[in-house]
Amino acid sequence: MKNDVKRSRLTLGTALGSAVFAAASLALVSTSLADTFSFRVGSGHPVKGLSHMEALEYQFLPEVAKRVEERTDHKIKWIKAYSGSLVKLPETLGATQKGLIDIGVINYPHITELFVQNFPFYFPFQTGDAVMATKAVRATFDEVPWLTKSFEEKYNQKLLAIGANGNYGIGTTFPFEKFEDLKGKKVGAGGPNLLWFEGTGVAPVTTNLGEAYNALKSGIYDGLVIFPGPYYGFKLQEVGTNFTVANFGSPSALSINMNLDRWNKLPKEVQDIFLEVSAEYEIHSSELANEADAKGLEHLKAAGTNIINLPVEEQAKWARGLAEYPNRQAEEATSRGAPGTEIFRTYIKNLKELGYQWPHEYQIK
Repeated sequence: MKNDVKRSRLTLGTALGSAVFAAASLALVSTSLADTFSFRVGSGHPVKGLSHMEALEYQFLPEVAKRVEERTDHKIKWIKAYSGSLVKLPETLGATQKGLIDIGVINYPHITELFVQNFPFYFPFQTGDAVMATKAVRATFDEVPWLTKSFEEKYNQKLLAIGANGNYGIGTTFPFEKFEDLKGKKVGAGGPNLLWFEGTGVAPVTTNLGEAYNALKSGIYDGLVIFPGPYYGFKLQEVGTNFTVANFGSPSALSINMNLDRWNKLPKEVQDIFLEVSAEYEIHSSELANEADAKGLEHLKAAGTNIINLPVEEQAKWARGLAEYPNRQAEEATSRGAPGTEIFRTYIKNLKELGYQWPHEYQIK
């Protein structure tokens, strides 16, 4: 009888001990799952005056952090490095790939390795509606898997969101009203914008916003390819008193990418929130780009700038002169191992399906 009592007490003690251990283990598991994830976010651009950066700072980052805290046991901490303080524009791809930053704002025109992904810049006189342009680029990435796979397999990063640019026009020291007005002039531009002037008689000059004011003032060049918002923001209308809405278009050629190793370690519930907010960012940043263009033109007009709208027939004349340019870029993309023809044809198709009417429709052979 005494042995039975001892066995009962032992069994009860063992059960209680197991329950306590299980509870303690559960508490430890719960604690380990309730993580604070710190992300280093890098960009070569500042926030002010750039719609894709304003959308990142005031919509993307706070919304991700808010929803993660509301819906999960986790928290997000952002460590921000903008304006090239940690990585310059051409360095963001490599820094994200190596994990020097966790999230990078990747501006394709500034990164030579991303010649193919920069395809939106190879279609001058595409849509100037940033929302339409971003939708067309996103659809092209979705329909041609090579574009996203290349980031993952070659550059070790997850593409989260496509970002928008404004509608490129030209600020000038002379009235630019028709195609022929550019002949013999010097125009400042950056990267792929320079190739939009092939066969125009223009002398393109590589430049940047930091030197634009003095360059226009001193006559180093006579015009600058730029959005209306920054043209006003940098007070360039003081030295170039004309701005032509040329409708070169809004090439959505940038993205928010995350280091793939970091992405793969995140809980699925956190990944899902990143993707959810990324989809919203694409539309929000595009809407901001459209608003910035409209406000920029309003500010320029109020400041006394001569606003000129380049007629569609003049845009078509210019585009016809560049008819072989997109096809040539598609061939170059193919020579680099990408499905160039498919990418370029898909982008043209997507813009048409979204309702865009080209002043001159490019043919990809």
